[in-house]
Amino acid sequence: MLLILTTTLCLSLSAIIAPATDTPAANPLFDANGRVVAIVRVKAPWYAFDFLLSREYRKTIPTYKAVKGLRFKAFSSIETGKGKFFGGIYLWETATDARQWFTPAWFADVEKKRGAKPDVVYMPVVADTSFVAAPFAYGPESEAVTVVIQGISPALSRHCLAKQPGLWRTYIVTDPAQTQGAVLLFASAREAKSFLATQAVSRYDWYTTPVLLNNVPE
Repeated sequence: MLLILTTTLCLSLSAIIAPATDTPAANPLFDANGRVVAIVRVKAPWYAFDFLLSREYRKTIPTYKAVKGLRFKAFSSIETGKGKFFGGIYLWETATDARQWFTPAWFADVEKKRGAKPDVVYMPVVADTSFVAAPFAYGPESEAVTVVIQGISPALSRHCLAKQPGLWRTYIVTDPAQTQGAVLLFASAREAKSFLATQAVSRYDWYTTPVLLNNVPE
């Protein structure tokens, strides 16, 4: 269903995305016609090893290629103080497209199959950019990582929107608390770690994202 990458990097992460489902009422900046990032987390069972997750992610690529309004998906996993979670980081053409996918029936189906309730957080996109040349093959297997930063300053926002070593994609977003943040897709853990150290970023979530799907050619 969703994403992962194997890395030996050990970081102390601050969980910055609350396990809740955003609603338009909770986020007045939510625009049904605007682009939105949706981050999905599902509690992983003990046997959800990275190689197994990657294999399952690849199996679902044909399904997600056909999803209306889905522009990009990074299949992901994250280690937290509450255990391991897997899922995906989605870029949707509109919030309406996202909500047509994440229906009550979808939530019920995931819970039935996975034995755990999924959490979905919606974050309206303020700006986004890609730093790869067309045509760029992200590929179904990679060593990519996605870093989600909370509470970015205007200066950091400019850095995130400028070309950085290994930075493939940037989404500047507004989270449910109306705090501006950034979702950054890096080609490798090394390049992501280097950027975070250079910018002195302390509040972020680190997702391994070994399977990527680009539904819109660069």
